[in-house]
Amino acid sequence: MRWIDGNEIDIKQFTGESLCDKLAVELWGNDYEQWLKCADFIQVASFLIAFDTELTMEGIFTFLENSIGHYAPNIIQAFRAIGDNSDADILEEICRLAPPDIMRGEFLSGSNQEYDITTFNDNHEMKEEVEARIIELNEQLYLNRGFDIWPLLFAYLDKQIEKW
Repeated sequence: MRWIDGNEIDIKQFTGESLCDKLAVELWGNDYEQWLKCADFIQVASFLIAFDTELTMEGIFTFLENSIGHYAPNIIQAFRAIGDNSDADILEEICRLAPPDIMRGEFLSGSNQEYDITTFNDNHEMKEEVEARIIELNEQLYLNRGFDIWPLLFAYLDKQIEKW
């Protein structure tokens, strides 16, 4: 099987959890387009790990304007693949209210440089009601409601590895 770096890997040597551990370490040296060349279940794990990292470190508004936001459909699909339709629906609604590609475009078209320290409001004109709704939806995402997605992901990966 093809790994995220393009090399072949024996996937049978992993459990779902150990595969996530390996991905969490090696994911960041490869661009998102490289992930799309991997098997679907590797993509599911990669996009969920990346989303979790972004949400934990930066929050939903930064996710919406960072490059990972372009892959929101992949992340939504990943939630659905592991059986977490609730978080898929929540993220889908957030992205409907503030489409990541538009948010990214507004961010990059501003006068700030990509790594300048700014606030979301510095870069976007968003109605207060929309911003409030995004905050409300964000509070319903797994990370903020104490729902553990990892057992779902590990079980999904265990099944996929077994099929391989």
